[in-house]
Amino acid sequence: MKYVIIGNGVAGTEAAISIRKNDPFGEITLISNSRHRLYSRPRLIDYMAGRVSMKGLILYSDKFYQEQNINCILNTHISELLPEENSVLDNNGVRYYYDRLLLATGSQAFCPPINGIEDKKGVFTVRTVLDCDKILSYCRDLPNIVVVGGGVLGLEAADCFRVLGKNVSVIEVSPWLLAKQLDQEGGIQLLNMLQKRGISFLVNEAVIKIEGKEKVEGILLKSGKTIKADALIVSAGVRPNKILAEEANLKINRGVIVNEFLETSVEDIYAAGDLTEHQGKVCGLWSVAKDQGTLAGANMAGKRTKYHGIHPSTTLKVSGISLFSAGDFNREDAEILSSQNDNLYKKFLIKDNQLIGAIVLGDACAAKIINKIYTGKEQLDKLKEIV
Repeated sequence: MKYVIIGNGVAGTEAAISIRKNDPFGEITLISNSRHRLYSRPRLIDYMAGRVSMKGLILYSDKFYQEQNINCILNTHISELLPEENSVLDNNGVRYYYDRLLLATGSQAFCPPINGIEDKKGVFTVRTVLDCDKILSYCRDLPNIVVVGGGVLGLEAADCFRVLGKNVSVIEVSPWLLAKQLDQEGGIQLLNMLQKRGISFLVNEAVIKIEGKEKVEGILLKSGKTIKADALIVSAGVRPNKILAEEANLKINRGVIVNEFLETSVEDIYAAGDLTEHQGKVCGLWSVAKDQGTLAGANMAGKRTKYHGIHPSTTLKVSGISLFSAGDFNREDAEILSSQNDNLYKKFLIKDNQLIGAIVLGDACAAKIINKIYTGKEQLDKLKEIV
């Protein structure tokens, strides 16, 4: 059996490993336009802050790929899918034949249509190691950094620049931070905690124009306010890399549509990771991509294991502040247990004797316990210890 995987991110690489576990003799070819083997994208901010080296980001050694007999082809762009011929073409015209194909092309950073965003130096997104290197080089001697987006990556990037001694401002279009992970009370609490650490925030705001002749010099906001900026880091979400799939006439909506086995609309072609849309949902989370890759690989190798969808949780630490968030924390028909002070926010929602939503901000020990309860590794009675 010949397996071809396009994309060596976490979905593609974990799929290759899963295939090998289920098919000891199959021919696995992993193709990527990246210059690096799989590295930890969630740790890119640590890399930018100098807390980890490039070597420290790499997850599997060259020896590991050799031992697993995975042919990893880097710096190679796949330009065309030919499903009717069970093959793909790279940008040099080299053809790769497959019995089963996995699309794991991931996603790219989204830049909103802001006046001046395309023609000014000093505008960046954080998606790859190369992005980080460019940002560090450009911003080394610049004092004023503006981050657009108060989501997880935006806050982590802002904290990184704070650690590097920059003046950092975060612009968020929602009325509070982490609108997907926190309710309003929790979002405002986090903002106050981060402000004490030296990060400035402008919420319920949006960038109208990037000012400057050739490079970023300032930011005009919808309120009419102008703030000083030497560089702009845009963290406004991601969009699936679906061009290859579109050109091959796979069924597509927001992402490449997959069924419960992560099969696409074309026979023998699977998809996993940020690229996929399952039951109307597209999720750009590392943990989800890893799970999908593992399952897709097993199914490509002959298993028929169903994917049951996305039940994501968020665990992170920003400027030393721990956060766990999961489930539905805005339900009005659930019992709510909550507590709050200047450095802490907890909210738990219980319905039918089940924990259906949780927020723990500022308490790392409680976050670990609630994560175990939410994932079924601890009983609900354990909640009494942390309320």
